[in-house]
Amino acid sequence: MQLQEMAREYRSNTALLELRLKQLQTARRHAGQNEVRYRLKSRINCLQAMINENRKTAFVLEHYYDKGGNAHENRKAV
Repeated sequence: MQLQEMAREYRSNTALLELRLKQLQTARRHAGQNEVRYRLKSRINCLQAMINENRKTAFVLEHYYDKGGNAHENRKAV
């Protein structure tokens, strides 16, 4: 598998995670109990971290061969 293909997979998976994130945010807004809202918030935070990591990985893969590979490692992926 080429790096560009891997990057596309990461972007595709990120889109799925973002969809799930929106579903959880909606569920949290409609949740009645505090404990349920708290648990949903924890899951949302975890998903946000995963989304950010996926974006960063996809960006690095897309630009791996630019200026020696890791020249973009500390830049924003969004």
